[in-house]
Amino acid sequence: MPVRKATIQEHVGRAVAEANPSDRPVVTVYGISGPSPIAMAFLSSVWIFFVDTYFVTFTQQALLFHRAGKLSSRPKELVLALPHHQARHLVSDVRMGSLWSSFRFLMPGREKPTRINVNRPWRPELDQLLRVLAAQPTGY
Repeated sequence: MPVRKATIQEHVGRAVAEANPSDRPVVTVYGISGPSPIAMAFLSSVWIFFVDTYFVTFTQQALLFHRAGKLSSRPKELVLALPHHQARHLVSDVRMGSLWSSFRFLMPGREKPTRINVNRPWRPELDQLLRVLAAQPTGY
């Protein structure tokens, strides 16, 4: 089971290469969907089974969402792949916190944006993800 961030990123890099051998990850963020994890933690420890966990990866070619194993923290199936120019317009409501940060992402086919919560150890990667998304040109 990967526990270190570098090991997790290595596993995500392999999953990206399996999906598209010519693509390479630029930055990967581990996130949990749903309401604030701090609020959910007060309910009980079983809340993790009622949320989705994702690896959000900005690659050289696209923005990818891989479902993450809840207990193993390994990338599972590819849920979404969007070209950069489409993905940048689907991010909203970015909130940076000291323990948990969050952003909303409108996944195609859904009515409401999905809240993605990012824990403090992944904050530098979240900052980088938001920078590279904002830096992308508006059209191709």
